[in-house]
Amino acid sequence: MFTIEQVNKIAELSSLTLTAEEKIQFAQQFSQVLDYFEKLNTLDLPQDLEDRDEQFCKISREDVLKESSVTPDSFSPYLHNNLFRVPKVIDQG
Repeated sequence: MFTIEQVNKIAELSSLTLTAEEKIQFAQQFSQVLDYFEKLNTLDLPQDLEDRDEQFCKISREDVLKESSVTPDSFSPYLHNNLFRVPKVIDQG
């Protein structure tokens, strides 16, 4: 179960201000997501790698260099001297 303290930590790192109701809602939603991932542990998967389907491992494409219509100036309003300027986020806990 995801705790309110964990939601507070995520909200703090994300610079979000959440109401008490939102914190409860997010804790429930995060718990549901983690429960869903736990279901993956119950799948009966082959232990031997030879049993896997090789056709899915060979899906690829050739990398091709193309000119982009996006310029650095139009890409983000946070660019300053060709560097991204973003708010500082420091974990002090």
